[in-house]
Amino acid sequence: MTDLSQLSTTQLERFQRHLSLAGFGPEAQLRLLDARVLVVGAGGLGAPILTYLAAAGVGTVDLVDHDVVDRSNLHRQVIHSEAGLGEAKTASAAEVMRGLHPEIVVHEHREPVTPDNARELVEPADLVIDGSDNFATRYVVSDACEITGKPLISGSILRFDGQVSLFWSTPDAAHQPEGGRGPTYRDLYPEAPDPGEVPTCAEAGVLGVLPGVIGTLMATEAIKFLAGVGRSLLGRVLTYDALEARFREIALRPDPDREPVTTIGADVAGLGGGSAAGLGGSGPDSAAACAVDGSADVEESSDASEPEDPALTPVVGEINPYTGTPYEPDDVGVRQLERDAAAGRLTSVVDVRQPWEYAMGHVEGAVNVPLESIAHDGAGIPGLDEASEERPVVVYCKMGVRSRQAMEIIRSRTPEAPLRNLVGGYHQVKAAGAAPSASDPATTA
Repeated sequence: MTDLSQLSTTQLERFQRHLSLAGFGPEAQLRLLDARVLVVGAGGLGAPILTYLAAAGVGTVDLVDHDVVDRSNLHRQVIHSEAGLGEAKTASAAEVMRGLHPEIVVHEHREPVTPDNARELVEPADLVIDGSDNFATRYVVSDACEITGKPLISGSILRFDGQVSLFWSTPDAAHQPEGGRGPTYRDLYPEAPDPGEVPTCAEAGVLGVLPGVIGTLMATEAIKFLAGVGRSLLGRVLTYDALEARFREIALRPDPDREPVTTIGADVAGLGGGSAAGLGGSGPDSAAACAVDGSADVEESSDASEPEDPALTPVVGEINPYTGTPYEPDDVGVRQLERDAAAGRLTSVVDVRQPWEYAMGHVEGAVNVPLESIAHDGAGIPGLDEASEERPVVVYCKMGVRSRQAMEIIRSRTPEAPLRNLVGGYHQVKAAGAAPSASDPATTA
């Protein structure tokens, strides 16, 4: 007979539907209470994962996220609220989790996952759940799990689509009776895409309820795995198309020719907006690589010996932290934009974001010509005919990815177009406290 003395009176009341559930019962509930789970990300996917792990009675959760709550998060990151704006996501999420299950132990790690700390974070866990938002973190977490032999539940979302699977390099006999190595994230994605190849959710968008669907599936798989019930998604990738209301399943086997991982994140520096020294986050979620939205405000230093943020004054050849690629000769920083605007050395400034983004804030005097209009409608660029290398047109978006795409489209039509790309886009303008104005552009396109 199962010893229920480990359950408090309130837990007996709280988990009574589990305790009476055939095929689950007290044994499974006690396994949950004894379990320790590492959850990477308290964003869109993390919200349902953390909520349901706490509500189900998982005993200990290590929560990793270095971001803070922003209003743009709230349409999908439903563990947070307006009351928590500006608060660390770990603290905001932990408060909700403790409200659902006061006995839960939550360890907050307000830091990004890096190759240096990944193994230390992963090793104490019985299960790792990756709800991060960029390729670099996914590979780093997967590598740490493969090296330590930890099971990993991974999910991802973009636009109207999502997927979830269980990866485990050394599965036990209960999950893989035939023995041998199990599939990992690197078996599903042997090579990461080039930086900027996959759009971020800030650029492509995501249906707000989608992370709720995928995150709840991830939580379900976690609870099943920890409780020892049902069949896991090991060796299967479950995909969901919200527009078609359709689930599909893809078989996944380990690549017998792939060499086992021995180092963590050695080949992913700069992917998904991160660097080898600082990866991770839980800003906008993505099916592959969503760049982190939040960053600390940047102030000009009064100490001349202290180097300025390279995103404000980019140096050709150095790495652009927003794309992971080297700065180009036509990249300009916020400070250069300020100086050129003040000196009248700009013909126009063009904002290629969506109209609603432009309405929320924009560079003073900038003209809004959305990327889609440039790509599909052949929309003209204000001031381009009058521009010169001495007075170019500056193009910007939120982070600097869409603006680079817009420049490539424009140059395919006008190869010698004198264009400049604003590094870090409007995100960096706000962080730097800048509001440069162009020289007499129209305000509408």
